[in-house]
Amino acid sequence: MVSPTINLLTKLCLALIFSLSSMSAGVNRSAGSQEPAAEHTPQKRAYRFSDVETVVVIGDSHGAYANLLEVLKKAAMVDEHARWVGGNAHLVSLGDFLGRGAESRKIMDLLMSMQTQAREQGGWVHVLLGNYELMNMVADTAETSVAEFHSYLDLESAEVREAEKLRYEALPAEQRQISFNEKFPPGFFGHQLAMSNKGKYGAWLRTLPYMIVINDIAMVHGGLPEMVAGLGLEGTNQRLGDMLRNYETSWDNLAAELALKGYTGYTERNEIAKALPESVAGDFVQAAQADLFNPSGPVWAWEESLCVPLSVEDTLLAALDVLGVKRVVVGHAVTPDHKIGTRFDGRVVMVDTGMFSDDYRGGRGSALVVKHGTMSAYYTDQEQAGQVMEMPRRVGARPGGLTDDELEQFLLTADIVELKDVGVGVTHPVEVVLEKDGLELSAIFKDVDFKEVRKGRRIEAMGDSWRHEVAAYGVDRLLGLELVPVTVARTVNGKQGSLQFWVNRLVNQIEILEDDIEVGGWCPMGRQYELIKVFDALIYNQDRTRQNMTFDSRYWRAILIDHSRSFESNKGFPAAVKKNKYLLVRPAMAKRLAGLTEENLQVATHGYLKPIQVRSILARRDRLLKSCLAD
Repeated sequence: MVSPTINLLTKLCLALIFSLSSMSAGVNRSAGSQEPAAEHTPQKRAYRFSDVETVVVIGDSHGAYANLLEVLKKAAMVDEHARWVGGNAHLVSLGDFLGRGAESRKIMDLLMSMQTQAREQGGWVHVLLGNYELMNMVADTAETSVAEFHSYLDLESAEVREAEKLRYEALPAEQRQISFNEKFPPGFFGHQLAMSNKGKYGAWLRTLPYMIVINDIAMVHGGLPEMVAGLGLEGTNQRLGDMLRNYETSWDNLAAELALKGYTGYTERNEIAKALPESVAGDFVQAAQADLFNPSGPVWAWEESLCVPLSVEDTLLAALDVLGVKRVVVGHAVTPDHKIGTRFDGRVVMVDTGMFSDDYRGGRGSALVVKHGTMSAYYTDQEQAGQVMEMPRRVGARPGGLTDDELEQFLLTADIVELKDVGVGVTHPVEVVLEKDGLELSAIFKDVDFKEVRKGRRIEAMGDSWRHEVAAYGVDRLLGLELVPVTVARTVNGKQGSLQFWVNRLVNQIEILEDDIEVGGWCPMGRQYELIKVFDALIYNQDRTRQNMTFDSRYWRAILIDHSRSFESNKGFPAAVKKNKYLLVRPAMAKRLAGLTEENLQVATHGYLKPIQVRSILARRDRLLKSCLAD
């Protein structure tokens, strides 16, 4: 019975939602000949394993059964009949084996079978939960393909499906924008039953861990945010498990109070809860916002894979220290070149190479093999194992996995095919369209070159030079900031100037405010602002504005442009920087600053700075380290 605290208006607002969410009444009770849930007792709830000779790690397979099976054969884990031959090796699936492709059910059957076979030979098959597994467990089917639903037809009751169809077709026309079969493809209700806590697969999924440690390597789907540094290995697994149980319990309690029956999808649950008073739905709303379901938790975290390295390095090092490991292996983010690679000097290993190649152009199956501490990579399209290398610098998305070193050469040598007036900016920049070997990219050209004009101590006019754009890029590379796009010196239309790679999908602070854009949480904004202010203080940038404070809108990673008004000989900090609360140097940044010398700065800036400008950088560096060092 609905709580008396719900007023009449709220009841009326919920009527439509209830009519949709109760369509599937009885799905949990009579969805066909679902076999009883098998017992899947967690492996003694062990999260840490040592003295393992061979470890094989698989990234996101997303229903790509054939590719997964092929790479398991190449890594000598299974034979031609998909039987375990890995002996005492430990195989780890980092999650996201569900969704996208049509054969995720076959992957689960394979993993479950291998778990039993491996234990018989002294080996282990560890299956971790990814965000797609969570989505399926909480009835979020937005990324589930029609073909995947079809694979659960054998679990779907014809009677239930017909009853749901009658309910749907009885709704007003405006509530039926698509046909019943489009909204609920054949097999949909069998899939939902299978993923519930009473289903064969759902029961198994709910026994799986979120993170494990083997030897000196942590394994997790997304990454190591602050939660891990605070809770450690066992604490993180416990907390995330509690969050899932709390979500499911709070929904069950809310559904019982509202007298809802049958299947209710993830989106409908949220809509129902939002329409209710906090006193009624508050517990569920809070549970749905837990770190298990957002980038603050290790299942959804992108930080080590996609964000500005120095903005997350301190958190990463703290988590590795708490876990007692040297590195972490993650999936979740597809590598730009579809190769297994490392970041943070080998501390982070990324193994998602786009195994479901139908969705990821150039994607392929892969397996990381760690034997006696040495890493190698196996791929479905290569006969021999390859090396695992540190990923090169890539600031801004570009086609084909092009590195920044390769992009430098492109900007220097590609043909100029078109010049366009940008229409904004006091330095009158020009967009330059370049083409080489069938690849076309854009860059921004500046030829501004004004010297600073002083009258006594007063600056009459700020210095403004294209040379400073090239120098800022050089300092960024020297520090390993990865904030400034590739910038080179080049002559365009007979004029010498700077040519900077044009990064697409950028939004600036003006656009964010004027268009009321909701800033995402993929990369930590506060830490990025700290780095930006330290960088501006170091190079004496006098022109950081809302227009050139830009972010890649896909992940909310900062991208810094417009540095022509920088590198004055003043040994203090620009006025705008001194007033900002974000002027804070953390340990990872402090270490990079301490490594600056006159010699390496001269080389990095290609001689575009005078000796007094270089010495001023070092003087400002000393002030930063002395007065702003964070504990």
